[in-house]
Amino acid sequence: IYVHLVIFIKYLFSILKKKNVGENINICWSPDGQTIAVGNKEDLVTFVDARSHRVKTEEQFKFEVNEISWNNENDLFFLTNGHGCINVLSYPDLKSLHVLNAHPANCICIEFDPTGKYFATGSADALASLWDVNELICIRTFSRLDWPVRTLSFSYDGKMLASASEDLAIDIASVETGEKITEVQCESPTFTVAWHPKRHLLAFACDDKDKYNRDRDAGTIKLFGLANDSS
Repeated sequence: IYVHLVIFIKYLFSILKKKNVGENINICWSPDGQTIAVGNKEDLVTFVDARSHRVKTEEQFKFEVNEISWNNENDLFFLTNGHGCINVLSYPDLKSLHVLNAHPANCICIEFDPTGKYFATGSADALASLWDVNELICIRTFSRLDWPVRTLSFSYDGKMLASASEDLAIDIASVETGEKITEVQCESPTFTVAWHPKRHLLAFACDDKDKYNRDRDAGTIKLFGLANDSS
């Protein structure tokens, strides 16, 4: 199945390349696994049928699209943009429903919590904000980082939110209270974080350099586990 998936992904990008579109910068699966959305540097989002491998539709946006995601129910499509907003579209017809003024600076990343109650965004203003999915209102912000928040991840139970940036620490906060649970010290900026699907185990990748050749990236993946995780 993994070989077939790799072949499909290569095929997908070959289709997009032939269409002479810009460099692809983000990608996500629909929750039902039937569609892949791909965004490029020209702010064009292409929706590809995962079964037929054919392009279902495309949507050209007139603003900077940073990250894309469906909600857990698969009926809404979210985009973060360069004006600090979150654009909410109906799916599959892609009609604009809401434009949320989320941040005063570039809104970079978005992540939905596994329970379907919240989503979070990260911004160039160094804030991570937590939103109620149904009400589309901001519940609280997390402000312990000093640099633009580039990556977010909810724990499998939806109780913790990890956020990271060029700060030399990953912030792990309580979703319900906003209080810091702990922080993970890093030696370099963090590009991406991801919680384990069934445990309180965080994987993350940083801009580490090879200790023998500082001109080369180390390419390492690191893990952090909470001591009280008994699962």
